[in-house]
Amino acid sequence: MTQPQRDKPMSTGRHRLSVAGYWGVVAIWMLVISTLSGEPFSAQNTNQYIDPVLRYFFPQFSLHELLMAHTVIRKAAHLTEFFILGLLTYWASRRGRQPRWQIGWMLQSLTLATCYALLDEAHQMFVRDRTASLADSGIDTLGAALSQLVIYLRHRIGSRRRQA
Repeated sequence: MTQPQRDKPMSTGRHRLSVAGYWGVVAIWMLVISTLSGEPFSAQNTNQYIDPVLRYFFPQFSLHELLMAHTVIRKAAHLTEFFILGLLTYWASRRGRQPRWQIGWMLQSLTLATCYALLDEAHQMFVRDRTASLADSGIDTLGAALSQLVIYLRHRIGSRRRQA
């Protein structure tokens, strides 16, 4: 069996996006993240949506437990936003090329997501009712790193199946 050439597009017969198309999707997701970093999604504003739902499902929660659950949900949103950004940046870096996984694509994806996490928090310094937090940038980076771990594990498991 011959090895596929490195960095060559896979021939699947499907329509291929241009480089701008791949990175355009990443840019759109970054705009979504920036929108979610605006004032309408501050803790002061999201509590009017999240807290009633929490009170409905957990009426026994004390005020402290409600605040903690609200915080956990908001931090999980950070993690999820940047998990998705990590997936998209890897996808854009790879652009359908073989092999399916390269450390360079992973590092590029993780670096871009980390830089954007820091930029996103810097942006929040200028938004009313928002505060910049390096801890949030850490959660964002963790989300991006987890996406890279999932991609790597999926690649390893797929490689073992193909060899079997």
